[in-house]
Amino acid sequence: MPLFIKGQLVDQPPVVDTFVKTYSHFKKSSQRLLEQDVQIVGPEGLLYIGQREVAGTSPSDDCISIIGSEDATTCHICVLRHTGSGAASLIHFDGSSIEEGLKTMITLVIEQTENMDCGRLEVHLVGGFLDPRGNSHEVSNQVLRALRESSYDLHLETACITHFNTTYDDRHVPYPVIYGIACNIKTGEIFRATFPEKGPDLTVRSARHFTGGSDNIVIYDYKSKHLVIGPFSYESLPNLDIYLSMPDKVILKYLSTSPEQEPETFVSSVRSSLMQIRDFPDPINSVFQRKSHRYKKDIETGAWVLIQS
Repeated sequence: MPLFIKGQLVDQPPVVDTFVKTYSHFKKSSQRLLEQDVQIVGPEGLLYIGQREVAGTSPSDDCISIIGSEDATTCHICVLRHTGSGAASLIHFDGSSIEEGLKTMITLVIEQTENMDCGRLEVHLVGGFLDPRGNSHEVSNQVLRALRESSYDLHLETACITHFNTTYDDRHVPYPVIYGIACNIKTGEIFRATFPEKGPDLTVRSARHFTGGSDNIVIYDYKSKHLVIGPFSYESLPNLDIYLSMPDKVILKYLSTSPEQEPETFVSSVRSSLMQIRDFPDPINSVFQRKSHRYKKDIETGAWVLIQS
């Protein structure tokens, strides 16, 4: 299947433990990314993409110049870019619906590329670490398999994943080095980033990925240049009040794939998600009233302004 690395066809299904040995040059290219300072990206020109969300745009977009995502521990962030048109899409893989997510990324880029033959599709993959539970390995394996099985020629340019994205503290506990990345739509640059402003409707968006929802994961309409959230449902969970009464350390231990490595905001985000699910069990009718929430970017401030709810 058409996955290419350094111009060579990958003819065997990649498994990350052997992948990092076979394609050891990714360690050197990863190092250049790992050594970067983390850039703080403000809301101006930013399209932030959360876990299990995907979006894409092109250099002709006068509202969006940066797409990015963070808070990835065992998750992987993937950027797909066409070198001719500059159109790019980004997804935050968490191990669910990876093949479908990749197909959506490719579709978003193809729709914004007039001539696919003038350039190629390049992939940049960052995330995961050598976590004791092996969750990162599983996500890496699934993503690499999906790339190889794609019906389009994909050229893997960056693979700062799992083995290459791990550091250790004084107790020899592993941590991911990179938690977030961004792509400059105008230049194609991939860089380490953090995002103080992540956009609207974060609680309901978090509730969706927390329960495994996959409806309406494309959050940006590149034609109208609107951020589009929902409508979608999420699964109900039993005993929510019991979960909410638990201490932070218990929530961290049992509701995270990597408890020691989570960002400081993890527990508060989980609590907000649980309260959202408890208080609004039918979000399609209560939160969305069967209509998407549409936002327009304020060019001067970078804020998303609600235009439809």
